[in-house]
Amino acid sequence: MQQVVFIITYCVCFMSACQITISGGKFHSNVCKGYQRLESKVDTLTAKLDRSLDMLKKINEQTKDRRPNNGVIRNVALNKKIQQSSWLANTRSWGNYICCAVEYANDGNATTFSHTNKDNYPYLWIDLGRVYDIKRIEIINRSESYGERLHDVDITVGRTLNELSLCAHYKGPGKIGEHLIFHCSQQMSGRYVKVTIKAKEYLQLSEVMVFAPEISE
Repeated sequence: MQQVVFIITYCVCFMSACQITISGGKFHSNVCKGYQRLESKVDTLTAKLDRSLDMLKKINEQTKDRRPNNGVIRNVALNKKIQQSSWLANTRSWGNYICCAVEYANDGNATTFSHTNKDNYPYLWIDLGRVYDIKRIEIINRSESYGERLHDVDITVGRTLNELSLCAHYKGPGKIGEHLIFHCSQQMSGRYVKVTIKAKEYLQLSEVMVFAPEISE
């Protein structure tokens, strides 16, 4: 494109010089010979340049559609596909508690909570549906009891469940209803976020929230 612009500029300058020479009454055939051919080439090059600029504009619009929407940060884990290592009693209520289904961990309601059995390395993962640039991950611990069960936690992020990297580690122990905020040790992008207790324990979480720039569809 730079070559096209250079040629057009050169030709325009050349034609301008020719016109000035003619208007001054001194016609130099060697200088102005082929003026009409140059004019035709300039028109062709100008048309090509216009088409190239139009193509660049379309590409820019397509790219713009995939950019973060005005930098708005939101919880991209809300109500997304979620799974845990086990499901305590396969129940959705336990006495006065609304537990223990896995979807309670990202339903936007901190009074409900997910609950596994006492597993070796109990885990919970969320499929965000697409790759996001992760800004922070927030966890709300179980709100009415047994907060200390949250300890030795690895939070990992990756594009697939087989390609997870450590975002943050929480030593604990947690407190009842504690709201924990984690920033990855480095900028990370991923579709999956996984929370794992590196011990034999119950994993019980009121909310797991993943914050990232919203992306336009």
